[in-house]
Amino acid sequence: MNRYESDMLQGNYVKIDGESLYFETSGNGFPVIFLHTAGTDGRIWKHFVELLPDSVKAIVPDLPGHGKSWPWANWRKKRVDVRYYAEKMAKLVEKLELKDVIVVGCSIGADISLMLAKMLEGKVKASVVIEGAAKTHTFPEEVIMKTEPGNVERAFDFCGRNAKKEYIEDLIWSRSSNNRDIYVTDLLAWNNFDYSKELATTSTKVYIMRGEDDPVVTEPMLEDTVSLLKNGSKMTLKGLGHYPMIEDPEALLKILQPMLEELLS
Repeated sequence: MNRYESDMLQGNYVKIDGESLYFETSGNGFPVIFLHTAGTDGRIWKHFVELLPDSVKAIVPDLPGHGKSWPWANWRKKRVDVRYYAEKMAKLVEKLELKDVIVVGCSIGADISLMLAKMLEGKVKASVVIEGAAKTHTFPEEVIMKTEPGNVERAFDFCGRNAKKEYIEDLIWSRSSNNRDIYVTDLLAWNNFDYSKELATTSTKVYIMRGEDDPVVTEPMLEDTVSLLKNGSKMTLKGLGHYPMIEDPEALLKILQPMLEELLS
């Protein structure tokens, strides 16, 4: 029985700056936070997290305005940036009194995990940055403003050749069931993200990786990011695209598990 089919899984709410933030926990071991992609929620990590050994305590939040988390005030008109999300996640770490936590993020979650490597230096043991970079200006703004969460073609275009079709359907469902205005906010935040100057001053271990079939994050973006880091390394994921944890969770686990075990040893 996996952790999603047992009483090991717990759903929780916590107040952060007056907003109700939802997160799920499972497992009893070392804390690892998993941050989701733009316009989705924690469900994007479900297939991956249920494969984890009990020695990992998975903490999977819904970012503000996503999934079961309440949005910020005046969310229909007010756009927020990656720093806003990172500050909320930093306060979640404080609320849960986590130490030596590992942060794993994908897409906008990757940008957040990169920020947390600096913001929570000394509390974050390592950041795993999947499909993110120091600077992620990758879309014309007019394309972002026309984006629809349920765009099936876009979802498939961003996935790699080894992606499992049934899991891509889960991705489309997760995105379709979230709010379009929030999705647009996320993409604008992603597009305006530039953390290049701050990265050079962090000593936190950072693993940065991209799927080789990802049309959004490029190899030069990874190389530029690693060149800024004191303690960084990069990896290319064969046959995967922008959503490795849902495209092929088993393949991603084979890559991440040795990293986690090395960090925990």
